[in-house]
Amino acid sequence: MDALWTLPELVAEVAARIAALPAPKNGQVRAVPDERTVRYYVTLGLLDRPSAMRGRTALYGPRHVAQVVAIKRLQTMGRSLSEIQALWPTLDDATLARMSGVALPAAVVPAARAEFWK
Repeated sequence: MDALWTLPELVAEVAARIAALPAPKNGQVRAVPDERTVRYYVTLGLLDRPSAMRGRTALYGPRHVAQVVAIKRLQTMGRSLSEIQALWPTLDDATLARMSGVALPAAVVPAARAEFWK
């Protein structure tokens, strides 16, 4: 089973992952998002809904870490949230993993039949 984090743990995990990234040059983008910002990303559709719930506590997985790190990397490069929203539907897990540097579990894809019509 994948690791799951509460919101404060997710923010701490993201902070650890992006510590090596260069600081934003314009000073308008926070280097590490806080809990409120992560909730805002969910509202905008930039971040998937929580993976699970433990009572009233939302739990987040590796894909959420990858999404937040990718958002922060794109913002560091000067992309606005609206530009990221437009780009987001085109990203698959492999691209998201490359952008964020966070390994994602491979999706199970059924093998195609060699002779479909027979």
